[in-house]
Amino acid sequence: MNGFIDALMQYVIDPINWETLAAELEHLENNWNAGDTAEVLVQLSRAETLSWQIKQEGGEISGGSFAFALLDDQDRVVAHSDNLLQLGEYLGIGKKNKLKLNDDNSAKSFEAAKSRLRSTPRGHILVELAHPSAARNRFGYLVAQNDFPEALSLLGKGATRALLIAQEQTDDKLSSVLQASFALTAAETDIMLKVASGMTIKQTAAELGISVNTVRNHLQAIYTKSGINRQGDLVLVVTQLSIILAATGAGETSDHTDHGRRLNANTQQHFMILADGRKLAYRTFGNPMGQPVVYLHETIGSSRLLPGTHELAEQLGLYLIVPERPGFGHSDPNPDFSFEAVCADTVALLNHLRVSRCQLLGFISGGGYALMLANLHPQRVTRVMLVAARPPAPMTGTFQFLTAVREKMLGQPWFLSTFFNILRNRASEETNGKLIKSIYGSVPHDRAFLKSNPQVLEYMVGSTLESMSVSAAGIIHEMQCFNRARGNRLNDLQAPITVWHGNADNLAALEDLQKFLGDRISELRVFEEAGSLVLQEHWHAVLEYLSAGADDL
Repeated sequence: MNGFIDALMQYVIDPINWETLAAELEHLENNWNAGDTAEVLVQLSRAETLSWQIKQEGGEISGGSFAFALLDDQDRVVAHSDNLLQLGEYLGIGKKNKLKLNDDNSAKSFEAAKSRLRSTPRGHILVELAHPSAARNRFGYLVAQNDFPEALSLLGKGATRALLIAQEQTDDKLSSVLQASFALTAAETDIMLKVASGMTIKQTAAELGISVNTVRNHLQAIYTKSGINRQGDLVLVVTQLSIILAATGAGETSDHTDHGRRLNANTQQHFMILADGRKLAYRTFGNPMGQPVVYLHETIGSSRLLPGTHELAEQLGLYLIVPERPGFGHSDPNPDFSFEAVCADTVALLNHLRVSRCQLLGFISGGGYALMLANLHPQRVTRVMLVAARPPAPMTGTFQFLTAVREKMLGQPWFLSTFFNILRNRASEETNGKLIKSIYGSVPHDRAFLKSNPQVLEYMVGSTLESMSVSAAGIIHEMQCFNRARGNRLNDLQAPITVWHGNADNLAALEDLQKFLGDRISELRVFEEAGSLVLQEHWHAVLEYLSAGADDL
């Protein structure tokens, strides 16, 4: 259980740690006890509360919640906070800017932490700082470069690790977050902060003017409420929270739409009120008098399209219609989410726009909806184009960690909601960019494409931020929808189907699509060494193809 709780905290700190969380969830399931469910739910509730508190509170990198030193491979201090020098009893900056530890035991603890970090590109290792003349020990946190808080990663070029040290006098923000996250009383919060700073029970009692037994009783209550059972773990949790609060950029807005709007301008968003009162959000691109094409976006996507799409669609005589599925972007969630329900919403939008017939363009999971729409409403669809698409069936891609996470979450509905709500609460340009590069960049061809086309990454970040700007319900419902879709058949599909797919795609396997469609594919184009970013890489060619196809139909 402790490994799962720690991995959950790391995921709250930085969602790029979802692989570690998946591994710990599997370990937890393999060692499941009858009483574990209630405890896991408690920990998930605390994690989601904490992620929400972080989103709401923000923080200052220059604040007093923690001191830091950014270090290179030779332990030279590349950058540091001003308050680091207040810890002169424990450490300092020596000749050639090398970090200097003022106690042999501290030096040994630091070297042991470094040794552990060498075996992994990620990690957070506790370092105990001592000095004979100091009243008590302090605790630091050695962090690998890949796990730097976002704000720290901008401060020091050449830094490969950071030493983070919680301040002895913490601010009201940290106290309030601790109290809210673990349902502590004010007295318990004070004791938690004192003990986490390195004070003994006796020292805590003396400083607070209470008995040793009272401190022990409060400490036991803290351990019970937090799920922590030793001082070292208590230090880790408090340090993590102080780091999170201080490293969350004060300039960040909690409105993810503002992030996306700043990243790239797009056409104006429109809204339609459906018959059941739900709101459907959508955008249009190009000439309203042109040939209509409905674009069905990927999971964690929105109605945003690549910069320049409006002008390109106008030139090609296309009218692109991009609805946001229920629970995505600014479309209201639908508790009865299904392929049929999504298709009914899309047809309602076409009727609203007075579009009688159209082509469909489906990207990744959007391909499943395109196929179902063409099958359920054959009279409305003239052609289906699938790019890096998956059929309306369970996912079997070869991206192992992502597949494992999906399987674990679908098997535990209580985990599914928390996982994506935390992801939404911790979403930012930096976090979403790292996740996109981690997932799509797992294919060398796509990684090189993103590196040489930063505007594409910028667009994708904006789209994912907008996708989760109101709710994570769409992502959750969509995963469940695809998992249920085991008997979908295309008995009434009449439109020709064009497939463009990368042969190295490890998110949506071409073999799955071919097996599902059989001989229904009218035209197949395979891109060598390409992954899931075929649509972004060949966007101009895709629109040209649809424009030419419109003339033929």
